[in-house]
Amino acid sequence: MVGGKSPRQHIWEAIRAVNASPKELTTYAVARKSQQDDQAVRAYFRDMEKAGIVSKVRNVGRLDAEWTLLKDEGVEAPSISRSGKVSKYAGGAENIWRALRILGEFSAAEAAAAASVNGVSISEFGAQVYLSGLAKAGYLTRSGGTPGVKTRFRLIPSRYTGPKHPIYQRDFNQVYDPNLDQVVWRKADQEVAE
Repeated sequence: MVGGKSPRQHIWEAIRAVNASPKELTTYAVARKSQQDDQAVRAYFRDMEKAGIVSKVRNVGRLDAEWTLLKDEGVEAPSISRSGKVSKYAGGAENIWRALRILGEFSAAEAAAAASVNGVSISEFGAQVYLSGLAKAGYLTRSGGTPGVKTRFRLIPSRYTGPKHPIYQRDFNQVYDPNLDQVVWRKADQEVAE
């Protein structure tokens, strides 16, 4: 893998490593091996359980549990929503990032159409949210957006950091760039500076 790894990628790699000894596949063991927050590990296990990737064997104390890996999804961490559905948003965002590099500029509707290939789809709204997040982080410029004129987004060539798409984390109001392995923009930092 080029660049940094997401927290869930670290967790997934730890699950696969710890799974060699099934009785040791616990939330605690995975959190220690992955060096990720216990709560984040519990949340990922919860989401994967809903998706049928893992199954809880038993609770071990109040905050720990023993798990069984039902489906090894390969080296890439499964992208799963809180409801346990395989998220297509990440694939859509990845395709938008790739299309930006090739096409340079488009509207959210054009981005959604360009990104909806190979079984991946993203709505115009999803594309708008992702592109707006990248614009906030300084990867894109915006033009238009007046009545009757759709907003267009253009990649700033010097902001292309590599093949992995920057991740707009709406829950945290930040953008993480796995190519740089760092959070490159936080709304909270912007508010402090103002």
